[in-house]
Amino acid sequence: MDVDQLLEGIDPTRPVEHRRNGVWAVWPGVDVRAMTRVMLAGGAHFTAITCVPDGEGLRVIYHWTVDAHLVNIETAAAGGQLRSISDLLPAADWAEREARDYFAIDFTGRDATPPLVLRDGDAPGLFSRTEDVGHDEDPAQVARFVTESRREPE
Repeated sequence: MDVDQLLEGIDPTRPVEHRRNGVWAVWPGVDVRAMTRVMLAGGAHFTAITCVPDGEGLRVIYHWTVDAHLVNIETAAAGGQLRSISDLLPAADWAEREARDYFAIDFTGRDATPPLVLRDGDAPGLFSRTEDVGHDEDPAQVARFVTESRREPE
């Protein structure tokens, strides 16, 4: 299916950019459930969800492949929430759980969102628990230090 036609099926009024790294639809507020239905009906394959803190909030990018094209649909987690698509697309379960653990996104409409990388009882938002929000250590730096300290001496 033609990528432009497919994206028009989600929202014909919004712009689409063809870049070297794929087709981009930067659409804050897009209905992610409608997006998922249209993409699946058009034969697209879900590949991942990427979260990017931008100082104002969290950009969330849904990555799809359509034939030989990478299609990236970017939205924002308004108030830290997005509707879940895991009931429409079970493959999204893993990505939603990971985004919850790392960035504390609340995927609404799910019966439960068990941790994927955190332990039961750990607070979600591992990557938001850094010095700038009142915590002593950046988890990414701690993980890097622990990994390096476990290496065998050369």
